[in-house]
Amino acid sequence: MTTVRRHTLAETTAAHLREGLNSGRWSGKLPGVEKLAVECDVSRQTLRAALRLLEEEGAILPGGTGRSRTVAGSAGGFRHRRLRIGILLRERLIDDDPDQQTLFLQLRYALEAAGHDCLFAEKSQNELGDSLLRIQRHLSETGADGWIIVSGTKELLEWGINGPVPVLALGGHSWSLPIASTGADAAPAYRAAVRYLVSMGHRRIILLTPHQFRHPAELQLVREFKAQLEACGIEPTPYHVPDWEESPQGLEQLLDSLFRMTPPTAILTTKSKWTIGVLSFLGRRKLAVPEDVSVVSWSCDSELAWHRPPLAHFISNQELMVRRIARWAAGLVRGRPDRKKIPIPLKFVPASSTGPAKSGVNRVQGAS
Repeated sequence: MTTVRRHTLAETTAAHLREGLNSGRWSGKLPGVEKLAVECDVSRQTLRAALRLLEEEGAILPGGTGRSRTVAGSAGGFRHRRLRIGILLRERLIDDDPDQQTLFLQLRYALEAAGHDCLFAEKSQNELGDSLLRIQRHLSETGADGWIIVSGTKELLEWGINGPVPVLALGGHSWSLPIASTGADAAPAYRAAVRYLVSMGHRRIILLTPHQFRHPAELQLVREFKAQLEACGIEPTPYHVPDWEESPQGLEQLLDSLFRMTPPTAILTTKSKWTIGVLSFLGRRKLAVPEDVSVVSWSCDSELAWHRPPLAHFISNQELMVRRIARWAAGLVRGRPDRKKIPIPLKFVPASSTGPAKSGVNRVQGAS
């Protein structure tokens, strides 16, 4: 179950100030912090936090030390414009991980709080068969002033660069393209996880990734994962990043195949729901975590937090992603869409689901 997000006092204060800006109550210079704090019945610290949120949205402009902030309209002829921002998901919202669902709901709230309309495309990229023509047609029929594309393929994002409306990439194949983007900078965290596992004797380390990460061109995460294996003296092969059908049945078939001949000693996943599938398989095979197999989960959301032993996982600040996207939307309002890349650091969190590699197992052909 996804936790309902509570608004902070600073966010509530920012919403009140935003209403005043949109109604035209203020123009030119904003009143000082002390006067606004009294009007909003909050502390000066809370008022400053609310003003920073409005600055990030582009609704007001910082004035510098000792100077009043300026309403964006008076500085550059800006008038607030209500935008229709669309979100194109990789898969149906109901099928995604809880942490991703929370991110999308936070994003929708932030955009609506900034005065925009936010909508999810009726069909996801998976439902449209990753067909560029079908996706183009669907986005055109839906209509939006800007699109946020989640985990988009390189082909889709290349189209978005020169498409009819501005596009921001949330994850996906954006790292090598001149497109506005944000998302978790996963490569350093996965490198740290590989080094950690290798230090405990693991060599047969499996990375479960979505199909668009594997082909036609590998995502940076996979390239860095393989590079770290190589740096640790392990020749990367398809064994380490296997191809598989992304379904419960496909995961079952993959794991059955892997454990039939030469079982992996460590498994890393890039989706929490796959972690559940892995743990279920291991339980039915009476394989213990971490005595037989170490497991590193993409996240440790509300359900996985109940697992014992605690799961090693990755964590990032989703609020920073939401703020970056809000700033991108503010740029669209001002007619100045940006193409900045703002990666959000991902951190590896070790836990008791990892342990020394089990000895006395056979080698798989081609795996170190």
